[in-house]
Amino acid sequence: MSSQDENRPLENRVGNPNVIEKRRTKRDENVKLLRMDIVAQLYKRGFTYREIRDEVKKRLNLPTYSLSTVKHDVDALLREWQATRIEETDQAIALELQRIDELVKEAWNSWEQSKEDYLKEKTKLKGTPAIGSSGDSPNVHTKYVEKTSETLRSVGDPRFLDTINRLLMERRKLLGLYAPEKQEVKTDLSFADFLMKTGRREQE
Repeated sequence: MSSQDENRPLENRVGNPNVIEKRRTKRDENVKLLRMDIVAQLYKRGFTYREIRDEVKKRLNLPTYSLSTVKHDVDALLREWQATRIEETDQAIALELQRIDELVKEAWNSWEQSKEDYLKEKTKLKGTPAIGSSGDSPNVHTKYVEKTSETLRSVGDPRFLDTINRLLMERRKLLGLYAPEKQEVKTDLSFADFLMKTGRREQE
């Protein structure tokens, strides 16, 4: 044992079994990360398990790498990818729901505003043409201005309610609140004609 090693704490000395085990574990973890990266690349490219095994052994200079370990690695990757897709889908749905909620809020505000009474004003000018004026737009001497106003009662614009209804339908679809739609397949073929078309009648 060197003098430098003697001065180190016992847990950090080179010959300590715990140190050796930690280094081995760290090395194995690094090798596994590299292996999983290679497996992911090859699996996405359509390599078979045997091809993946041979390529990984070649690239990492591994003495052994069994087909069962290849399958275990691929299954782990598939679970990871599926979890990622589910998380991304959940995030996308949450974003769309937030957008719909904002649109529904705006539509409700517009509906409430459309129910408010409003004042309609009209202005009418009365006068006589000026002496000597001619053409399509003669000069006019205004004698007086007549203004009228009336309060119009509003019952609301139903288009906003239709918009709200459609938005809420989309929201329910995203949340999966509707039962699956049943698709009915109709055909004019009789059973005998079906057998003739598929060739089964001839085989009988």
